[in-house]
Amino acid sequence: MRRWFLVLGCALAAWLSASCAGGGGNADGSGVTPASQFLRTGADVAVVDFFDMYCHTCQSAASHVNDLHAMVQKRGLGSRIEFYAVGVNNTAMEADLYRTRFHVPFAVIADRERTLASRYGVERPPVLIALRKSGSGWKEIYRTTDPTVPGEEILAKIQP
Repeated sequence: MRRWFLVLGCALAAWLSASCAGGGGNADGSGVTPASQFLRTGADVAVVDFFDMYCHTCQSAASHVNDLHAMVQKRGLGSRIEFYAVGVNNTAMEADLYRTRFHVPFAVIADRERTLASRYGVERPPVLIALRKSGSGWKEIYRTTDPTVPGEEILAKIQP
């Protein structure tokens, strides 16, 4: 009997990991976006919100970042400023839970191995950075760890 529970448990775990492991993500925020799609955009500026699903400050900051995204869209800058949320230390399932729970309307990427966090020097979230296209790469133009910075102030500093 014990063996059957073990077999069923393993089968369930395998099914859950296969169905949650970053599959089917789109840049429009429907599901978790594969990390390979990060910064593959025609936009001039990328705003990157580094979060952790279990960070309470990150959770409260989500609405501020969503408001900034809405402000950019309302001003017609959506094609010039792209948004990403990167789940530091988070699995695809955790990142998708964050996306759903906090109604994130843009691409969410799981960074379980801290690849993106390390690349941009993010020790612990929340961190919001903005990158501007520079030649064939990207240059950081803005960084804050303060989730209460008004969207107007951020937009004034990053606007293309």
